[in-house]
Amino acid sequence: MNGPYGVLMTRRFFIAISLFWIGFYTVTAFAETGAKPPSASADVPDSLQSVLEVVPREIDLGTLGPGEEARGAFYLKIVGSETPEWFAEGPKGWTLIENQSPNKDQNQNFSGIIGRTPEHLRIRIVNVREIGTSKKRACSVVLHLEAAGHAAAFHRDVPVGDLREEIRLSHGGETVSVFFQVRLVALATEPQLDLEPLRMDFGTIRPGEQITKRILLKNKGREPLTWKTGVAGGKGMPSTAQPLVGQYVSFRSETAGAVAYPLSGLQQEGLELSGNWEDEGGYPSGQGEQNVLRYRFSGMGINLYFWKSPDGGPFSVYLDEQFVTLVDGHAERRERGEALVFEGQIEGPHLLTIVNGAGKLTLEGVRILGKSIQKGPRGWITLFPDSGFTTRETDFINVAINARQLAPGIYGDHVFFASNGGEADVEVFLEVAAETTPRFLNVHRYLTGSDYLYTTNPQAEASRLRLKGYRLDGIVFRLFAPGTPGTTDFFRWFNPSKGDHYYSHDPKGGKPLPGYLFEGAIGNIATSRLTGTRELYLWFNPAKGGHFYTTEQAGEGLAKKGYRFEGIVGFVR
Repeated sequence: MNGPYGVLMTRRFFIAISLFWIGFYTVTAFAETGAKPPSASADVPDSLQSVLEVVPREIDLGTLGPGEEARGAFYLKIVGSETPEWFAEGPKGWTLIENQSPNKDQNQNFSGIIGRTPEHLRIRIVNVREIGTSKKRACSVVLHLEAAGHAAAFHRDVPVGDLREEIRLSHGGETVSVFFQVRLVALATEPQLDLEPLRMDFGTIRPGEQITKRILLKNKGREPLTWKTGVAGGKGMPSTAQPLVGQYVSFRSETAGAVAYPLSGLQQEGLELSGNWEDEGGYPSGQGEQNVLRYRFSGMGINLYFWKSPDGGPFSVYLDEQFVTLVDGHAERRERGEALVFEGQIEGPHLLTIVNGAGKLTLEGVRILGKSIQKGPRGWITLFPDSGFTTRETDFINVAINARQLAPGIYGDHVFFASNGGEADVEVFLEVAAETTPRFLNVHRYLTGSDYLYTTNPQAEASRLRLKGYRLDGIVFRLFAPGTPGTTDFFRWFNPSKGDHYYSHDPKGGKPLPGYLFEGAIGNIATSRLTGTRELYLWFNPAKGGHFYTTEQAGEGLAKKGYRFEGIVGFVR
């Protein structure tokens, strides 16, 4: 039972169940369509037969109120097909309002092309608003489908209550039906306070710096919500607050809203992800057993925060490569979950490993126990606005931190909310680093065509990124700030005719660079291994003349696209 990669009975169980259902769904698909399995046909060669496998066949999206949305995914795979094109029809009675499929002029509403590698058919349903009368309430609902770079959207006005709809998938003349269900609810009559997030991690800053983040405030009720906010001791707020136990660390990406969560991005020190993690509200969300999260920390214990959902299932938790527990991530509706991994240990370095099971898992963050939390001086947190009147809109409350009077250490406090629709408080955490602590720069990777652009200052390059059509690929590693001992400049060049960027710590590039224009340094890189660093690898495509940089030695799968390994260019965080 030791180690996340051991042959565990729990994982054997998950794999067996998954294989059983995949086989069951395949057989069911033949039964529903009347088709014969490939092995049963004597007239058509096996190489020309095809099966559309879909897992799962039904998704429960939980409960959805006005202004809320829910997401899920079906996994499609075509086996034994020479024509990997498939078509989908939107649910009957829904109106097609958007179609980005190349076959939108055909009778089918939505189409895509997939091969033998499973493809996501992502589903997102939005309860836009409540309509109708108080006696006959309904909801205006929009359904989004997306797969293989194609997308479609459908609209329908639906009565409040349980909704179950069919999506028909066609391939090679055969049809498979999948279903989604959701419970639509009306607004509560009384005002109801709703906040996101309930815990805020401001990260690490230098003494004297300032930083601002936002809290989203919504009213889940029909009547107007009147609210005010402040810290302990403020006007109308509690004079004291319970001391905070442990340091909260969020896994929320700074690039919230991207389709894929950055696989190799370090949003927090010591965080590593492998597998197929998607972005859900800025947090890493994965489905299936290939998804693993590792987090290195120092402390006496750790709590894990995550979301339960109707699609959730058990996942395994390990500490220092030793199996600790199996946590259930299933719930009838989406809700927050918390698991105490361990506590009361001798403070020291540890490795937390999360291995997903067969269901969906969305991770919020952790609380490191054993960390001493200080309370900042009066006025170190500023809130604006600090009161308001909310009906259907979303209000944004800015939480500004001023570290001018803060000595190095970990700080925390409560931001309280009082309203006619309930009370709540948001925990706020900040770490102030010593001046001697190295400062790191997040490296954002952008892509257009086969050109990979790496930058530590996307705001300064926003115009170029927009005009050239670059899309954000995520935060992929971190460089050192200029002047960090043991590091040197990491320079960038660009070849406009090839459409390629090249990077090196050598001021001359380390090799001839005809046609490349020097663009300066984007940060500092270590030329020898420093504590906490890892290798940055270079991959090169000789056919296109393109360069690619990654901390994954396997090249993130680009070897299949003609890239070859070129070596180590330096060491990064």
